[in-house]
Amino acid sequence: MKAEELNAYEANSKGGRDMNPDAFARFLKRLAPDPEEAGRRYAKLHNKLTGFFALKGLTDPASAADETLDRAVMKVEAGAVVPDVDKFCFGIARYIAKERFRLLVREILAFHEFMNAVINHSNEQVERIYEILKPCLELLTIDEQQMLMEYCHQIRGRARAEHRRELAERMNRSEGSVRINVSRLRQTLAKCVQARSHRLEAQK
Repeated sequence: MKAEELNAYEANSKGGRDMNPDAFARFLKRLAPDPEEAGRRYAKLHNKLTGFFALKGLTDPASAADETLDRAVMKVEAGAVVPDVDKFCFGIARYIAKERFRLLVREILAFHEFMNAVINHSNEQVERIYEILKPCLELLTIDEQQMLMEYCHQIRGRARAEHRRELAERMNRSEGSVRINVSRLRQTLAKCVQARSHRLEAQK
Protein backbone atom coordinates (compact mmCIF):
# COMPACT_ATOMS: atom_id res chain seq x y z
CA MET A 1 0.00 0.00 0.00
CA LYS A 2 1.51 3.32 -1.09
CA ALA A 3 1.60 6.33 1.22
CA GLU A 4 -1.16 8.16 -0.66
CA GLU A 5 -3.31 5.01 -0.64
CA LEU A 6 -2.80 4.69 3.11
CA ASN A 7 -3.88 8.30 3.64
CA ALA A 8 -7.08 7.67 1.68
CA TYR A 9 -7.66 4.40 3.54
CA GLU A 10 -7.20 6.00 6.94
CA ALA A 11 -9.31 9.05 6.01
CA ASN A 12 -12.32 6.74 5.72
CA SER A 13 -11.90 5.40 9.25
CA LYS A 14 -12.76 6.94 12.60
CA GLY A 15 -9.11 7.36 13.44
CA GLY A 16 -8.40 9.26 10.24
CA ARG A 17 -10.93 11.95 11.13
CA ASP A 18 -9.94 12.48 14.76
CA MET A 19 -6.42 11.14 15.26
CA ASN A 20 -3.35 13.36 15.58
CA PRO A 21 -1.51 12.89 12.23
CA ASP A 22 1.92 12.99 13.91
CA ALA A 23 0.90 10.36 16.45
CA PHE A 24 -0.42 8.16 13.67
CA ALA A 25 2.80 8.60 11.67
CA ARG A 26 4.87 7.56 14.70
CA PHE A 27 2.64 4.52 15.14
CA LEU A 28 3.21 3.52 11.51
CA LYS A 29 6.97 3.71 12.00
CA ARG A 30 6.63 1.11 14.73
CA LEU A 31 5.07 -1.21 12.17
CA ALA A 32 7.87 -0.69 9.63
CA PRO A 33 10.43 2.02 8.77
CA ASP A 34 9.41 2.00 5.11
CA PRO A 35 6.10 3.90 4.59
CA GLU A 36 4.75 1.48 1.97
CA GLU A 37 5.56 -1.56 4.08
CA ALA A 38 4.02 0.17 7.13
CA GLY A 39 0.87 0.81 5.10
CA ARG A 40 0.62 -2.83 4.11
CA ARG A 41 1.13 -3.98 7.70
CA TYR A 42 -1.45 -1.50 8.97
CA ALA A 43 -4.06 -2.68 6.45
CA LYS A 44 -3.27 -6.32 7.27
CA LEU A 45 -3.59 -5.65 11.00
CA HIS A 46 -6.90 -3.85 10.50
CA ASN A 47 -8.23 -6.81 8.48
CA LYS A 48 -7.09 -9.29 11.14
CA LEU A 49 -8.78 -7.24 13.86
CA THR A 50 -11.98 -7.01 11.81
CA GLY A 51 -11.95 -10.80 11.40
CA PHE A 52 -11.37 -11.24 15.13
CA PHE A 53 -14.40 -9.10 16.00
CA ALA A 54 -16.54 -10.81 13.35
CA LEU A 55 -15.73 -14.21 14.90
CA LYS A 56 -16.67 -12.78 18.29
CA GLY A 57 -20.09 -11.95 16.87
CA LEU A 58 -19.93 -8.15 16.98
CA THR A 59 -22.41 -6.49 14.64
CA ASP A 60 -19.93 -3.84 13.43
CA PRO A 61 -16.48 -5.46 13.43
CA ALA A 62 -14.87 -2.81 11.23
CA SER A 63 -15.69 0.03 13.64
CA ALA A 64 -14.38 -2.09 16.53
CA ALA A 65 -11.11 -2.55 14.59
CA ASP A 66 -10.96 1.23 14.05
CA GLU A 67 -11.45 1.83 17.77
CA THR A 68 -8.76 -0.72 18.64
CA LEU A 69 -6.19 1.00 16.46
CA ASP A 70 -7.24 4.43 17.75
CA ARG A 71 -6.65 3.29 21.32
CA ALA A 72 -3.37 1.63 20.38
CA VAL A 73 -2.07 4.87 18.85
CA MET A 74 -3.09 6.87 21.93
CA LYS A 75 -1.51 4.37 24.34
CA VAL A 76 1.72 4.26 22.36
CA GLU A 77 1.77 8.06 22.25
CA ALA A 78 1.26 8.13 26.04
CA GLY A 79 4.39 6.02 26.50
CA ALA A 80 3.15 2.44 26.61
CA VAL A 81 5.90 -0.16 26.22
CA VAL A 82 5.03 -2.18 23.11
CA PRO A 83 7.48 -4.94 22.18
CA ASP A 84 4.97 -6.47 19.72
CA VAL A 85 2.40 -4.16 18.09
CA ASP A 86 0.12 -6.98 16.88
CA LYS A 87 -0.08 -8.62 20.32
CA PHE A 88 -0.59 -5.22 21.92
CA CYS A 89 -3.50 -4.44 19.57
CA PHE A 90 -5.15 -7.81 20.11
CA GLY A 91 -4.95 -7.29 23.86
CA ILE A 92 -6.87 -4.04 23.38
CA ALA A 93 -9.27 -5.82 21.00
CA ARG A 94 -10.18 -8.45 23.59
CA TYR A 95 -10.96 -5.70 26.08
CA ILE A 96 -13.12 -3.81 23.54
CA ALA A 97 -15.01 -7.02 22.70
CA LYS A 98 -15.85 -7.46 26.40
CA GLU A 99 -16.92 -3.81 26.64
CA ARG A 100 -19.25 -4.09 23.66
CA PHE A 101 -20.77 -7.34 24.87
CA ARG A 102 -21.47 -5.82 28.27
CA LEU A 103 -23.20 -2.91 26.55
CA LEU A 104 -25.17 -5.31 24.33
CA VAL A 105 -26.32 -7.32 27.35
CA ARG A 106 -27.52 -4.15 29.10
CA GLU A 107 -29.42 -3.06 25.98
CA ILE A 108 -31.03 -6.48 25.51
CA LEU A 109 -32.03 -6.66 29.19
CA ALA A 110 -33.51 -3.16 28.98
CA PHE A 111 -35.51 -4.19 25.91
CA HIS A 112 -36.78 -7.36 27.63
CA GLU A 113 -37.77 -5.40 30.72
CA PHE A 114 -39.68 -2.99 28.50
CA MET A 115 -41.52 -5.84 26.73
CA ASN A 116 -42.26 -7.70 29.98
CA ALA A 117 -43.69 -4.51 31.47
CA VAL A 118 -46.30 -4.44 28.72
CA ILE A 119 -47.88 -7.64 30.07
CA ASN A 120 -48.47 -6.12 33.53
CA HIS A 121 -49.80 -2.75 32.40
CA SER A 122 -53.36 -1.49 32.02
CA ASN A 123 -54.94 -1.21 28.57
CA GLU A 124 -54.34 2.54 28.59
CA GLN A 125 -50.66 2.06 29.43
CA VAL A 126 -50.29 -0.69 26.83
CA GLU A 127 -51.77 1.64 24.20
CA ARG A 128 -49.24 4.35 25.09
CA ILE A 129 -46.37 1.84 24.95
CA TYR A 130 -47.61 0.64 21.57
CA GLU A 131 -47.66 4.22 20.29
CA ILE A 132 -43.98 4.51 21.24
CA LEU A 133 -43.00 1.10 19.87
CA LYS A 134 -44.95 1.12 16.59
CA PRO A 135 -42.88 3.82 14.79
CA CYS A 136 -39.71 2.05 15.95
CA LEU A 137 -40.89 -1.27 14.54
CA GLU A 138 -41.75 0.45 11.27
CA LEU A 139 -38.08 1.39 10.90
CA LEU A 140 -37.43 -2.32 10.34
CA THR A 141 -38.31 -4.21 7.18
CA ILE A 142 -41.23 -6.63 7.21
CA ASP A 143 -38.80 -9.56 7.14
CA GLU A 144 -36.86 -8.13 10.10
CA GLN A 145 -40.05 -7.61 12.11
CA GLN A 146 -41.17 -11.18 11.37
CA MET A 147 -37.80 -12.64 12.32
CA LEU A 148 -37.68 -10.68 15.57
CA MET A 149 -41.20 -11.71 16.58
CA GLU A 150 -40.58 -15.36 15.74
CA TYR A 151 -37.21 -15.47 17.48
CA CYS A 152 -38.59 -13.87 20.64
CA HIS A 153 -41.68 -16.07 20.71
CA GLN A 154 -42.31 -17.18 24.30
CA ILE A 155 -41.29 -20.84 24.18
CA ARG A 156 -39.36 -22.36 27.06
CA GLY A 157 -36.94 -25.23 27.53
CA ARG A 158 -35.72 -27.44 24.70
CA ALA A 159 -38.65 -26.44 22.52
CA ARG A 160 -37.27 -22.90 22.30
CA ALA A 161 -33.90 -24.11 20.99
CA GLU A 162 -35.66 -26.30 18.43
CA HIS A 163 -37.93 -23.41 17.40
CA ARG A 164 -34.92 -21.18 16.77
CA ARG A 165 -33.07 -23.92 14.90
CA GLU A 166 -36.07 -24.36 12.60
CA LEU A 167 -36.29 -20.59 12.12
CA ALA A 168 -32.65 -20.49 10.99
CA GLU A 169 -33.26 -23.40 8.59
CA ARG A 170 -36.29 -21.66 7.05
CA MET A 171 -34.18 -18.57 6.52
CA ASN A 172 -31.34 -20.67 5.09
CA ARG A 173 -28.93 -19.16 7.60
CA SER A 174 -26.86 -20.38 10.52
CA GLU A 175 -28.25 -20.10 14.06
CA GLY A 176 -25.32 -17.84 14.99
CA SER A 177 -26.06 -15.48 12.10
CA VAL A 178 -29.73 -15.22 13.11
CA ARG A 179 -28.80 -14.63 16.75
CA ILE A 180 -26.39 -11.80 15.82
CA ASN A 181 -29.00 -10.20 13.56
CA VAL A 182 -31.67 -10.39 16.26
CA SER A 183 -29.28 -8.81 18.78
CA ARG A 184 -28.69 -5.94 16.35
CA LEU A 185 -32.45 -5.47 15.85
CA ARG A 186 -33.03 -5.48 19.61
CA GLN A 187 -30.39 -2.78 20.03
CA THR A 188 -32.02 -0.70 17.31
CA LEU A 189 -35.45 -0.99 18.92
CA ALA A 190 -34.18 -0.35 22.43
CA LYS A 191 -32.41 2.85 21.36
CA CYS A 192 -35.41 4.05 19.34
CA VAL A 193 -37.87 3.37 22.18
CA GLN A 194 -35.62 5.11 24.69
CA ALA A 195 -35.23 8.18 22.47
CA ARG A 196 -38.97 8.45 21.77
CA SER A 197 -39.80 7.99 25.46
CA HIS A 198 -37.44 10.81 26.41
CA ARG A 199 -38.94 13.10 23.77
CA LEU A 200 -42.49 12.41 24.98
CA GLU A 201 -41.48 13.03 28.59
CA ALA A 202 -39.86 16.33 27.59
CA GLN A 203 -43.10 17.43 25.87
CA LYS A 204 -45.16 17.03 29.03
